[in-house]
Amino acid sequence: MTKKRYSWPENFTVGVLKAPGLDTANVVKQWTSVLAKDTGINAHLAYTTDKSIKFKWVRYGIADIADGGAFEFGQMLEGDRLCGNRDTGAFPVRMAWVLSKYDSGFMVRGDSPIKDIYDIKPGVRVVDMRSFLPSQANVEGLLAWAGIYDLEKDVRWVPAHNTEEKAQLIVDGKADIAFAVPTASSTFKAEENPHGIRWIELNSEKDPEGAKRFHEKCLLIDHSPMFRGVQSCRGRWGMVGIDQFCCSANADVDLIYNLAKWLDENWTRYKDLHPWLTQTTLNNVMTRLDTTFIPCHEGLIRYLKELGRWTDAHQKRQKQNVDLIDRYCAASQKAMWLADEKGIVVAVDNPEWVELWKSFKKEQNLPLIQFLPSLGKGQLA
Repeated sequence: MTKKRYSWPENFTVGVLKAPGLDTANVVKQWTSVLAKDTGINAHLAYTTDKSIKFKWVRYGIADIADGGAFEFGQMLEGDRLCGNRDTGAFPVRMAWVLSKYDSGFMVRGDSPIKDIYDIKPGVRVVDMRSFLPSQANVEGLLAWAGIYDLEKDVRWVPAHNTEEKAQLIVDGKADIAFAVPTASSTFKAEENPHGIRWIELNSEKDPEGAKRFHEKCLLIDHSPMFRGVQSCRGRWGMVGIDQFCCSANADVDLIYNLAKWLDENWTRYKDLHPWLTQTTLNNVMTRLDTTFIPCHEGLIRYLKELGRWTDAHQKRQKQNVDLIDRYCAASQKAMWLADEKGIVVAVDNPEWVELWKSFKKEQNLPLIQFLPSLGKGQLA
Protein backbone atom coordinates (compact mmCIF):
# COMPACT_ATOMS: atom_id res chain seq x y z
CA MET A 1 0.00 0.00 0.00
CA THR A 2 1.43 3.38 -1.02
CA LYS A 3 1.74 5.86 1.82
CA LYS A 4 -0.42 8.91 1.24
CA ARG A 5 1.58 12.07 0.58
CA TYR A 6 1.10 14.81 3.15
CA SER A 7 -0.84 17.84 1.94
CA TRP A 8 0.74 20.92 3.53
CA PRO A 9 -1.59 23.74 4.62
CA GLU A 10 -1.83 26.81 2.45
CA ASN A 11 -0.30 29.12 5.07
CA PHE A 12 2.29 28.75 7.80
CA THR A 13 3.12 31.58 10.24
CA VAL A 14 6.12 32.00 12.53
CA GLY A 15 6.05 34.61 15.29
CA VAL A 16 9.43 36.38 15.48
CA LEU A 17 10.91 39.19 17.54
CA LYS A 18 12.17 42.22 15.65
CA ALA A 19 14.78 44.16 17.62
CA PRO A 20 18.02 46.02 16.83
CA GLY A 21 20.99 43.66 16.65
CA LEU A 22 18.80 40.54 16.72
CA ASP A 23 19.02 38.31 13.63
CA THR A 24 16.30 35.78 14.48
CA ALA A 25 13.91 36.99 11.79
CA ASN A 26 16.56 36.58 9.09
CA VAL A 27 17.40 33.09 10.35
CA VAL A 28 13.77 32.00 10.22
CA LYS A 29 13.33 33.61 6.81
CA GLN A 30 16.17 31.52 5.39
CA TRP A 31 14.83 28.07 6.27
CA THR A 32 11.17 28.92 5.71
CA SER A 33 12.01 30.12 2.18
CA VAL A 34 13.38 26.64 1.40
CA LEU A 35 10.34 25.04 3.03
CA ALA A 36 8.06 27.18 0.89
CA LYS A 37 9.82 26.16 -2.32
CA ASP A 38 9.63 22.49 -1.40
CA THR A 39 6.03 22.37 -0.25
CA GLY A 40 4.22 25.27 -1.90
CA ILE A 41 3.27 26.59 1.53
CA ASN A 42 2.97 30.36 2.06
CA ALA A 43 5.46 31.02 4.86
CA HIS A 44 4.72 34.19 6.82
CA LEU A 45 6.86 35.93 9.42
CA ALA A 46 4.76 37.82 11.95
CA TYR A 47 6.92 40.50 13.59
CA THR A 48 6.61 41.92 17.09
CA THR A 49 8.79 43.99 19.39
CA ASP A 50 7.26 42.36 22.49
CA LYS A 51 8.44 38.85 23.41
CA SER A 52 5.21 38.01 25.20
CA ILE A 53 3.17 38.68 22.05
CA LYS A 54 4.90 35.86 20.11
CA PHE A 55 3.56 33.32 22.58
CA LYS A 56 0.15 34.99 22.66
CA TRP A 57 -0.10 34.52 18.89
CA VAL A 58 0.77 30.83 19.23
CA ARG A 59 -1.77 30.45 22.03
CA TYR A 60 -4.61 31.85 19.92
CA GLY A 61 -3.61 30.30 16.60
CA ILE A 62 -2.40 33.51 14.96
CA ALA A 63 1.06 31.94 14.59
CA ASP A 64 1.82 28.24 14.18
CA ILE A 65 5.15 28.36 16.02
CA ALA A 66 7.43 30.86 17.74
CA ASP A 67 10.95 30.61 19.06
CA GLY A 68 12.13 31.34 22.56
CA GLY A 69 14.71 30.55 25.19
CA ALA A 70 13.98 28.70 28.40
CA PHE A 71 13.86 31.92 30.41
CA GLU A 72 11.21 33.41 28.10
CA PHE A 73 9.03 30.32 28.34
CA GLY A 74 9.52 30.29 32.10
CA GLN A 75 8.34 33.90 32.31
CA MET A 76 5.27 33.06 30.27
CA LEU A 77 4.29 30.11 32.46
CA GLU A 78 4.92 32.01 35.68
CA GLY A 79 2.98 35.04 34.41
CA ASP A 80 5.96 37.25 35.15
CA ARG A 81 6.26 40.90 34.06
CA LEU A 82 4.95 41.40 30.50
CA CYS A 83 3.47 37.91 30.66
CA GLY A 84 1.33 38.94 33.63
CA ASN A 85 -1.68 40.07 31.60
CA ARG A 86 -4.84 38.01 31.18
CA ASP A 87 -3.99 36.97 27.63
CA THR A 88 -0.19 36.61 27.84
CA GLY A 89 0.25 34.11 30.66
CA ALA A 90 0.37 30.33 30.89
CA PHE A 91 -1.08 28.13 28.14
CA PRO A 92 -0.48 24.51 27.08
CA VAL A 93 2.80 25.08 25.22
CA ARG A 94 4.68 22.29 23.44
CA MET A 95 8.13 21.94 21.86
CA ALA A 96 8.18 21.49 18.07
CA TRP A 97 11.94 21.70 17.18
CA VAL A 98 14.96 23.85 17.99
CA LEU A 99 16.14 27.06 16.37
CA SER A 100 19.79 27.18 17.42
CA LYS A 101 22.29 27.20 20.21
CA TYR A 102 23.17 30.70 21.32
CA ASP A 103 25.75 32.54 23.42
CA SER A 104 25.49 35.47 25.78
CA GLY A 105 27.70 36.95 28.44
CA PHE A 106 29.02 40.11 30.07
CA MET A 107 31.48 42.38 28.37
CA VAL A 108 33.85 45.05 29.67
CA ARG A 109 36.18 47.34 27.75
CA GLY A 110 39.51 45.77 26.92
CA ASP A 111 41.44 48.04 29.31
CA SER A 112 38.97 47.64 32.18
CA PRO A 113 40.43 46.94 35.65
CA ILE A 114 37.78 44.23 35.92
CA LYS A 115 39.77 41.18 34.85
CA ASP A 116 37.40 38.56 36.23
CA ILE A 117 34.20 38.21 38.22
CA TYR A 118 36.04 38.61 41.53
CA ASP A 119 37.10 42.14 40.56
CA ILE A 120 33.47 43.29 40.62
CA LYS A 121 33.12 45.43 43.74
CA PRO A 122 30.50 47.76 45.27
CA GLY A 123 30.20 50.90 43.17
CA VAL A 124 30.45 48.99 39.89
CA ARG A 125 28.77 50.74 36.98
CA VAL A 126 26.37 48.35 35.25
CA VAL A 127 24.33 49.10 32.14
CA ASP A 128 20.72 49.18 33.31
CA MET A 129 18.91 46.22 31.72
CA ARG A 130 15.67 46.57 33.64
CA SER A 131 13.82 47.63 30.50
CA PHE A 132 15.14 44.48 28.74
CA LEU A 133 13.13 42.21 30.99
CA PRO A 134 14.57 38.74 30.34
CA SER A 135 18.14 40.01 30.75
CA GLN A 136 17.73 41.46 34.24
CA ALA A 137 17.84 38.08 36.00
CA ASN A 138 21.16 37.39 34.25
CA VAL A 139 22.56 40.67 35.56
CA GLU A 140 21.36 39.94 39.09
CA GLY A 141 22.91 36.46 38.80
CA LEU A 142 26.27 37.91 37.82
CA LEU A 143 26.22 40.33 40.73
CA ALA A 144 25.24 37.56 43.16
CA TRP A 145 28.15 35.46 41.89
CA ALA A 146 30.40 38.44 42.67
CA GLY A 147 28.86 38.72 46.15
CA ILE A 148 26.80 41.86 45.50
CA TYR A 149 23.17 41.70 46.62
CA ASP A 150 22.16 45.29 47.39
CA LEU A 151 21.35 46.36 43.86
CA GLU A 152 20.59 49.96 44.74
CA LYS A 153 23.29 50.70 47.29
CA ASP A 154 26.22 48.82 45.74
CA VAL A 155 25.47 49.22 42.01
CA ARG A 156 25.57 52.38 39.90
CA TRP A 157 23.00 51.77 37.18
CA VAL A 158 23.73 53.44 33.84
CA PRO A 159 20.56 53.58 31.70
CA ALA A 160 20.53 52.56 28.04
CA HIS A 161 17.62 52.82 25.64
CA ASN A 162 18.71 50.30 23.01
CA THR A 163 21.37 47.72 22.21
CA GLU A 164 23.60 50.17 20.35
CA GLU A 165 23.61 52.65 23.22
CA LYS A 166 24.34 49.84 25.67
CA ALA A 167 27.50 48.84 23.77
CA GLN A 168 28.58 52.44 23.31
CA LEU A 169 28.48 53.04 27.07
CA ILE A 170 31.15 50.35 27.44
CA VAL A 171 33.23 51.70 24.55
CA ASP A 172 33.11 55.26 25.97
CA GLY A 173 34.03 54.08 29.46
CA LYS A 174 30.77 55.38 30.93
CA ALA A 175 29.82 51.93 32.23
CA ASP A 176 31.91 49.00 33.42
CA ILE A 177 29.77 45.96 32.57
CA ALA A 178 27.00 45.16 30.10
CA PHE A 179 25.07 42.01 29.32
CA ALA A 180 25.71 41.29 25.64
CA VAL A 181 25.08 38.84 22.83
CA PRO A 182 28.33 38.07 20.93
CA THR A 183 26.54 37.79 17.56
CA ALA A 184 24.89 41.24 17.76
CA SER A 185 26.09 43.85 15.27
CA SER A 186 26.54 46.31 18.15
CA THR A 187 28.93 43.87 19.84
CA PHE A 188 31.01 43.49 16.67
CA LYS A 189 31.20 47.28 16.44
CA ALA A 190 32.23 47.56 20.09
CA GLU A 191 35.04 45.05 19.56
CA GLU A 192 36.50 47.30 16.87
CA ASN A 193 37.13 50.18 19.30
CA PRO A 194 40.85 50.91 20.02
CA HIS A 195 40.64 49.27 23.45
CA GLY A 196 38.70 46.21 22.29
CA ILE A 197 36.38 44.33 24.63
CA ARG A 198 36.83 41.48 27.08
CA TRP A 199 34.38 38.95 28.53
CA ILE A 200 33.93 38.11 32.20
CA GLU A 201 34.62 34.41 32.61
CA LEU A 202 31.66 32.48 34.09
CA ASN A 203 33.34 29.13 34.67
CA SER A 204 30.90 27.13 36.78
CA GLU A 205 33.32 24.20 36.97
CA LYS A 206 36.05 26.29 38.61
CA ASP A 207 33.65 28.04 40.97
CA PRO A 208 30.52 25.93 41.60
CA GLU A 209 29.66 27.93 44.72
CA GLY A 210 29.64 31.17 42.74
CA ALA A 211 27.57 29.54 40.03
CA LYS A 212 25.14 28.36 42.71
CA ARG A 213 24.64 31.96 43.81
CA PHE A 214 24.05 32.89 40.16
CA HIS A 215 21.36 30.24 39.81
CA GLU A 216 19.57 31.45 42.91
CA LYS A 217 18.73 34.48 40.78
CA CYS A 218 18.48 32.83 37.36
CA LEU A 219 17.50 29.16 37.17
CA LEU A 220 17.32 28.71 33.42
CA ILE A 221 20.90 29.25 32.27
CA ASP A 222 23.70 26.80 31.43
CA HIS A 223 27.35 27.88 31.63
CA SER A 224 29.76 26.74 28.94
CA PRO A 225 32.50 28.10 26.65
CA MET A 226 31.03 30.43 24.02
CA PHE A 227 31.49 29.33 20.44
CA ARG A 228 30.22 31.97 18.01
CA GLY A 229 30.12 35.70 17.49
CA VAL A 230 32.97 38.15 18.08
CA GLN A 231 36.45 36.66 18.28
CA SER A 232 37.00 37.92 21.82
CA CYS A 233 34.28 35.63 23.20
CA ARG A 234 35.47 32.36 21.64
CA GLY A 235 36.39 29.82 24.28
CA ARG A 236 35.47 32.14 27.15
CA TRP A 237 32.90 30.76 29.58
CA GLY A 238 29.57 32.50 29.26
CA MET A 239 25.94 31.46 29.04
CA VAL A 240 25.06 28.97 26.33
CA GLY A 241 21.53 27.82 25.65
CA ILE A 242 19.26 26.37 22.99
CA ASP A 243 16.34 28.34 21.58
CA GLN A 244 13.39 26.13 20.75
CA PHE A 245 10.40 26.46 18.48
CA CYS A 246 7.19 25.89 20.35
CA CYS A 247 3.56 25.52 19.40
CA SER A 248 0.25 25.01 21.13
CA ALA A 249 -0.66 21.56 22.43
CA ASN A 250 -3.62 21.54 20.04
CA ALA A 251 -1.48 22.28 16.96
CA ASP A 252 -2.16 19.83 14.13
CA VAL A 253 -0.23 16.62 14.77
CA ASP A 254 0.42 15.94 11.08
CA LEU A 255 1.76 19.48 10.58
CA ILE A 256 4.24 19.31 13.47
CA TYR A 257 5.30 15.76 12.53
CA ASN A 258 5.98 16.77 8.93
CA LEU A 259 7.65 20.00 9.96
CA ALA A 260 10.04 18.12 12.26
CA LYS A 261 10.71 15.55 9.56
CA TRP A 262 11.39 18.25 6.96
CA LEU A 263 13.69 20.25 9.25
CA ASP A 264 15.70 17.12 10.01
CA GLU A 265 15.90 15.58 6.55
CA ASN A 266 16.65 18.88 4.76
CA TRP A 267 19.16 20.32 7.23
CA THR A 268 22.08 19.98 4.81
CA ARG A 269 20.16 22.09 2.28
CA TYR A 270 19.55 25.09 4.56
CA LYS A 271 22.30 24.89 7.21
CA ASP A 272 24.72 27.12 5.29
CA LEU A 273 22.20 29.90 4.72
CA HIS A 274 22.98 31.38 8.13
CA PRO A 275 25.57 30.50 10.83
CA TRP A 276 22.83 29.87 13.38
CA LEU A 277 21.26 27.18 11.21
CA THR A 278 24.26 24.90 11.67
CA GLN A 279 22.72 24.26 15.10
CA THR A 280 19.15 23.50 13.98
CA THR A 281 19.75 19.78 14.37
CA LEU A 282 18.15 16.62 15.64
CA ASN A 283 21.03 16.19 18.09
CA ASN A 284 20.29 19.58 19.61
CA VAL A 285 16.63 18.60 19.87
CA MET A 286 17.72 15.58 21.90
CA THR A 287 20.07 17.73 23.98
CA ARG A 288 17.26 20.14 24.78
CA LEU A 289 14.99 17.23 25.73
CA ASP A 290 17.54 16.17 28.35
CA THR A 291 16.65 18.99 30.71
CA THR A 292 13.68 20.97 29.40
CA PHE A 293 10.47 21.49 31.36
CA ILE A 294 8.49 21.98 28.14
CA PRO A 295 6.61 18.90 26.89
CA CYS A 296 7.05 17.69 23.32
CA HIS A 297 4.23 18.08 20.86
CA GLU A 298 2.66 14.79 19.81
CA GLY A 299 3.82 15.38 16.24
CA LEU A 300 7.45 15.64 17.34
CA ILE A 301 7.04 12.57 19.54
CA ARG A 302 5.71 10.62 16.57
CA TYR A 303 8.79 11.55 14.53
CA LEU A 304 11.23 10.71 17.34
CA LYS A 305 9.54 7.34 17.85
CA GLU A 306 9.86 6.68 14.13
CA LEU A 307 13.61 7.29 14.45
CA GLY A 308 13.90 5.17 17.58
CA ARG A 309 15.03 8.19 19.61
CA TRP A 310 12.07 8.38 22.01
CA THR A 311 12.72 6.35 25.15
CA ASP A 312 10.78 5.28 28.24
CA ALA A 313 12.70 7.97 30.14
CA HIS A 314 11.46 10.58 27.69
CA GLN A 315 7.91 9.33 28.09
CA LYS A 316 8.12 9.54 31.88
CA ARG A 317 9.57 13.08 31.68
CA GLN A 318 6.85 14.00 29.17
CA LYS A 319 4.14 13.14 31.68
CA GLN A 320 5.88 15.15 34.41
CA ASN A 321 6.23 18.15 32.11
CA VAL A 322 2.61 18.01 30.93
CA ASP A 323 1.48 17.88 34.57
CA LEU A 324 3.66 20.93 35.36
CA ILE A 325 2.25 22.98 32.48
CA ASP A 326 -1.32 21.94 33.32
CA ARG A 327 -0.84 22.99 36.96
CA TYR A 328 0.32 26.45 35.92
CA CYS A 329 -2.49 26.87 33.40
CA ALA A 330 -5.13 25.83 35.94
CA ALA A 331 -3.64 28.01 38.68
CA SER A 332 -3.47 31.12 36.50
CA GLN A 333 -7.09 30.69 35.45
CA LYS A 334 -8.24 30.23 39.07
CA ALA A 335 -6.25 33.28 40.14
CA MET A 336 -7.84 35.38 37.41
CA TRP A 337 -11.31 34.26 38.46
CA LEU A 338 -10.45 35.17 42.04
CA ALA A 339 -9.28 38.59 40.88
CA ASP A 340 -12.54 39.03 38.96
CA GLU A 341 -14.54 38.23 42.08
CA LYS A 342 -12.59 40.84 44.02
CA GLY A 343 -12.94 43.46 41.27
CA ILE A 344 -9.19 43.44 40.60
CA VAL A 345 -8.06 44.24 37.07
CA VAL A 346 -5.79 41.50 35.72
CA ALA A 347 -2.94 43.55 34.29
CA VAL A 348 0.81 43.50 34.71
CA ASP A 349 0.83 47.17 35.74
CA ASN A 350 -1.73 46.62 38.51
CA PRO A 351 0.07 45.99 41.84
CA GLU A 352 -3.06 44.38 43.31
CA TRP A 353 -3.09 41.71 40.63
CA VAL A 354 0.68 41.15 40.79
CA GLU A 355 0.48 40.59 44.54
CA LEU A 356 -2.60 38.35 44.28
CA TRP A 357 -0.95 36.13 41.66
CA LYS A 358 2.29 35.99 43.62
CA SER A 359 0.45 34.91 46.77
CA PHE A 360 -1.75 32.45 44.88
CA LYS A 361 1.26 30.69 43.36
CA LYS A 362 2.71 30.33 46.83
CA GLU A 363 -0.56 28.98 48.25
CA GLN A 364 -0.80 26.46 45.42
CA ASN A 365 2.80 25.38 46.08
CA LEU A 366 3.65 25.65 42.40
CA PRO A 367 7.17 24.38 41.68
CA LEU A 368 9.77 26.74 40.28
CA ILE A 369 10.28 26.65 36.54
CA GLN A 370 13.81 25.38 36.09
CA PHE A 371 16.00 22.97 34.16
CA LEU A 372 15.52 19.35 35.18
CA PRO A 373 18.10 16.64 35.93
CA SER A 374 19.56 15.44 32.65
CA LEU A 375 18.19 12.27 31.10
CA GLY A 376 21.60 11.78 29.48
CA LYS A 377 20.09 10.97 26.10
CA GLY A 378 21.25 13.93 24.01
CA GLN A 379 24.42 14.66 22.10
CA LEU A 380 25.95 18.02 21.43
CA ALA A 381 25.90 18.84 17.75
